Amino acid sequence: MKKNSKMSLDSLTKGNIWTIDETELHQMILDAKKHDDFAENETHYMNIIRTVFDIQYLNREDAKKVAQLEALHYEIFSSPSEGDNNAIAIRKHPIKKITDLTLENIAHLEPYEILSLIEKNMGTGWKGLPLAIQDIIESNFFVDCSVLPASTMHRAGGIIDKRKEAGYEVLEIVRGAWIEAIFIKAKPKVERVKYNSGVNNVRLSGNDDDDNFDSDTEEIEPEDDDDMEDDDLNDRTPDGDDDYMDDEMEEGNPEIEDIENLEVVDDDDE
Repeated sequence: MKKNSKMSLDSLTKGNIWTIDETELHQMILDAKKHDDFAENETHYMNIIRTVFDIQYLNREDAKKVAQLEALHYEIFSSPSEGDNNAIAIRKHPIKKITDLTLENIAHLEPYEILSLIEKNMGTGWKGLPLAIQDIIESNFFVDCSVLPASTMHRAGGIIDKRKEAGYEVLEIVRGAWIEAIFIKAKPKVERVKYNSGVNNVRLSGNDDDDNFDSDTEEIEPEDDDDMEDDDLNDRTPDGDDDYMDDEMEEGNPEIEDIENLEVVDDDDE
């Protein structure tokens, strides 16, 4: 099995950039600057990097500037000289409050970190969070919230014990004589399977070249086609019965006798 290639600036996205730290980013920048196309791609790189990191170029000999940046939790690294600058300061954006959560960074946090953010959020608990934030958290975590009397909540073998046995982390927020308990557990990581239409994998008649056919590629049948057809049918008929429309037309349009069965009356015969 092939090992994953080393990450580089070219492979960074707004999702995987959360998996690296300041030291790794610094090395990626050094490596990228060795290539001739760095200048033309620099804007693209920075648009991705700045979603997660703050970056400043500086002169390491400027002790006052270095001290200021270090006080702001920047890490200072040596960098190839560019004008008066010979160093780069990098700081990863801290996730300090619940509103810092995004669909990109939520996957890189632990349950206890999420509960810590909720605890610091002015006592709103789970139900007091904006629905958008709840959706972000639930995209990667199972969440359960219960509000019960303290005696019931802490009863031996009760809800807290059961949730902990199931692998949940718990945060308790006191509400008078009651307790709001928030339980969080990470969802299993599911590897995304890309949809393959199979067009490129269809074995053409008379083609004996098996090397061009990837037998390991799993074709995924669209799951919604039948449902869409059923929905369209049900939109046309109340109960999905094809005969319904015919019956309705017959009721609204009296049946006309076949013209061949009509008796033709000759005026002369009368």
